[in-house]
Amino acid sequence: MTRIASRVGQLNGEGALAVFTRAKELERQGRSIIHLELGEPDFHPAAPVVDSLRNAVASGRDRYCATRGIPALREEITHYLARTRKLSLKPEQVLVAPGCKMALSLAMMALIEPGDEVLYPDPGFPIYPSFTRGLGGKAVPFALREENSFQPDLGEIAAKITPETRVLIFNSPNNPTGTLASREDLIQIARSAPASAILIDEAYFEFSGQTMLPLRREVPNLFVARTFS
Repeated sequence: MTRIASRVGQLNGEGALAVFTRAKELERQGRSIIHLELGEPDFHPAAPVVDSLRNAVASGRDRYCATRGIPALREEITHYLARTRKLSLKPEQVLVAPGCKMALSLAMMALIEPGDEVLYPDPGFPIYPSFTRGLGGKAVPFALREENSFQPDLGEIAAKITPETRVLIFNSPNNPTGTLASREDLIQIARSAPASAILIDEAYFEFSGQTMLPLRREVPNLFVARTFS
């Protein structure tokens, strides 16, 4: 019998996907289900998008591309970031991933060694503690409490920072609370943990227009993972 690596046992799935699987089972039984478990729209791509995809495949554009992403796409992303974030980047500084989960995974693999501590928001995206454990790190939650308007408690975070703290994860706007982390809070936390990388998950930027990207000028240990949609 093939032995499975022990780190696999440290990973856990997402509750939303488990609920979705059960909902689909009920639909197959004839039940009418209103889906609220996944962040998925109830409409399909517009006709021009579908036509462009169909035409691209028909013209043979279905081959492997550069591992960092299609050069023209990376170039356009730099223009998008300049327009929306006032950032000047080169295409070679852009890495395109198939969704934010993969971008987060790559960033965490690049940063976390076995035994490193990772602070993450609770409630938050299940991959934060799951993948930390899978990499041999120690997942340390900091609470987002209703009585504090779901804002991070700077005192709690400061008390949990140790010499082993390698990464601080922020998700802004937060999933599932919708909390926006403030610029001032992030700078204060960064200054209290200068040896740690700060990983900002901005998957929901378009809902708020708020970005932490320009903080890289003030916070040199800031990493950002986000998905473009």
